[in-house]
Amino acid sequence: MTPPTTTAPAPTVWPSVGFTDVDAGIRFLTEGLGFTVTACYRDEDGTVVHAEARWPDGGGVMFGSRGKPGDWGTLGPQGVYVVAAEPATVDAAWERVRGTAGVEVLQELHDTDYGSHEFGVRDPDGNLWTMGTYRGA
Repeated sequence: MTPPTTTAPAPTVWPSVGFTDVDAGIRFLTEGLGFTVTACYRDEDGTVVHAEARWPDGGGVMFGSRGKPGDWGTLGPQGVYVVAAEPATVDAAWERVRGTAGVEVLQELHDTDYGSHEFGVRDPDGNLWTMGTYRGA
């Protein structure tokens, strides 16, 4: 007998962040943290009006150009917690993100009292990103 398989449902909660330099934001998300950009829509002036990046372990983030009129224009810095399935994923992201231009380390890689293996950084636009293995209570 083959064991049943389950597929995680598509994400229904999407954290949203704004970037004044969306191309730098894309590099931060992809080269620094390990996200994959799955959508990026620009208007006739080249302004990103909507973009999405998926996390390999599930979920994703939506983003756009901050500082210009529109939905993303007035969005201030946000905080996002990214859950990694394995400590090795956190370790690899830590090694990459420390070398990403404009990133400020807020919490060095460490193990918490509640069982998470995590770090925290601020991206070039001031958004706070914590990555760890804690999946919530």
